[in-house]
Amino acid sequence: MKNESTAGLMKIGELAKATGTNVSTIKFYVKEGLIQAACKTGPNMAYYHADCIARVQLIKSLQKERYYPLSVIKHMLDTSNPNHMELELLDAISKVDYKSSSKTFSPSEAIKMTRLSKDHITVLDEKKLLKPEFSGKKLRYTEADLQVMLLIRRRMDASIPFSESVASFEIYEQALKHAAKADVDLFINRALLASAPSTEDAVRMICVSDETLDLFVSLKRKEWNREFGSERIGDLDRYSSNLTAMLQSISKSLEELEYKEPAKQCRDAILYCPEGTGPVAAALKYYHLVITSTSGSLAKSIAICGQAHTYFTSLDFEKSEGIDSLLLYSLHLGWLFLAPSLLDCTEEAKKSADSFNSYASDCIGTKSESYTQQILSAITRIGGIS
Repeated sequence: MKNESTAGLMKIGELAKATGTNVSTIKFYVKEGLIQAACKTGPNMAYYHADCIARVQLIKSLQKERYYPLSVIKHMLDTSNPNHMELELLDAISKVDYKSSSKTFSPSEAIKMTRLSKDHITVLDEKKLLKPEFSGKKLRYTEADLQVMLLIRRRMDASIPFSESVASFEIYEQALKHAAKADVDLFINRALLASAPSTEDAVRMICVSDETLDLFVSLKRKEWNREFGSERIGDLDRYSSNLTAMLQSISKSLEELEYKEPAKQCRDAILYCPEGTGPVAAALKYYHLVITSTSGSLAKSIAICGQAHTYFTSLDFEKSEGIDSLLLYSLHLGWLFLAPSLLDCTEEAKKSADSFNSYASDCIGTKSESYTQQILSAITRIGGIS
């Protein structure tokens, strides 16, 4: 039974039931200072006024309908009768979007609506690209979470790998997070504190700042994508020219050592697609395809570079069997050193260079010293060793 000091008051379980909220949420509200106990009768026993029912319902409403974080809600609750402009200011700070739905979705609903797998969504959760909430013990995804999932699905439908999309979204997530924090601090210090605007002016300043920065980010992203995209196209063109020069240098060095047939194979590969089978023919074919692809489809050229890269990085040089083995190693070395930085071959190229002298010696004996010097000098001249 309740004693006189607790008459008319509610236990935490009763408050939770009356508001449709779980006890753990009420305890969290208490911890954050959003509601206060009327009295405590023990370390783990507290009682609450009936007016806490309306306060809890208001907190939930502000979270669900206005998307206010608890810090903003506490500020508002601590302010006696906040006026319309004060709410407008809180809306501007919290980026309230009344067009957005307040509906939440269960994991099974999200899977059905986005056609992503449970594993896909788990990865997005782990990478902090989604910000689900708990309703009691049940996980719920917000409208914003669903939009992120749908963006991933759209990219997957366009054959963009899931892993690439996650990596790209992470890059922007981190960059925008740091930019937004710095911008908020800067705006408060140089715009709000410096000019001490009225509530109405502060709302206008924040809204204009948000709109202009959104446009600026969009404009600059297009500008930088255009610049770096053009730069990568230029890399492909230079790569084609560099591979041509590499074949000419290998051919010349082989000719000087009287290896006329492999020298001719290198020269011919510049203009003609090599026939035949075997590793050397395959390597020369990839050189030829990259050299000639720049005059055709850009997408095809990129695809060929990817296939060739996979081929050259998978070669095994455990055996050294004469001039063919040395030619293959030379083509491999040239490919790695001359590859665009985007392919990230630096470490593997250095390892191959370190083994070049001994491998060449195993292949052609004493004639290898002048050959390796010429090839490494050619790579440096063409632009592959800094």
